[in-house]
Amino acid sequence: MGKLFSFAVSIVFMSIETDNNTEQKILEAAEEVFQEKGFDGARMQEIADKANINKGLLHYYFKTKDSLFEAIFSIAFHTMIGQIQSIMSLEISLNERIDRIVDDFMSMLAKNPALPRFVITELNKNPDRFIAKHVNHNTRATFAAFINSVQKEIDAGNIRPVDPRQLFMNMISMIIFPFIGRPMVQVVIGLNNKEFLQLMQERREHIKLFLKQAIKP
Repeated sequence: MGKLFSFAVSIVFMSIETDNNTEQKILEAAEEVFQEKGFDGARMQEIADKANINKGLLHYYFKTKDSLFEAIFSIAFHTMIGQIQSIMSLEISLNERIDRIVDDFMSMLAKNPALPRFVITELNKNPDRFIAKHVNHNTRATFAAFINSVQKEIDAGNIRPVDPRQLFMNMISMIIFPFIGRPMVQVVIGLNNKEFLQLMQERREHIKLFLKQAIKP
């Protein structure tokens, strides 16, 4: 009885592990296809082929292209916003916060260079749907926390009076724009992929210096 029970349990866990592995393969394949071709250009058969499974199995996990896209978009968006949310929870100075946001965000984008272009392109197609599904209290609280951290530094006389909204937009746009406009940046400046990533590595210190000079009292 004990051996039969142990065998049954092992079969269950093997099945769970297989399910998890298959779903992960699907998500990885879908991420690549959606980021390359967007929602309209992506095909479920192409995703199934890239995941090395049949289309029927793909539909077992995700019944529609829409449900698979929502899963990929949610992961992508929360990957981006999650970087800032985690930093906002730390008890650190504004300068340290800027350093962490720039370093962590740039590291994440270096590993996922197509991510910001994918997120922004797709949310611009249907902003109301994006807001309803992905912008919640925690998302807004992240921005509010940044605003509060800036205002505290202003009140303490540590930085000059600035509009926290403008500072936030400057920081995020300086980080994200080169990745959104990567093809144009590479052509205009004359960079291959390796040189582009090296330039982004160097860009971290330029962004930090620019932002800190902008708020210096």
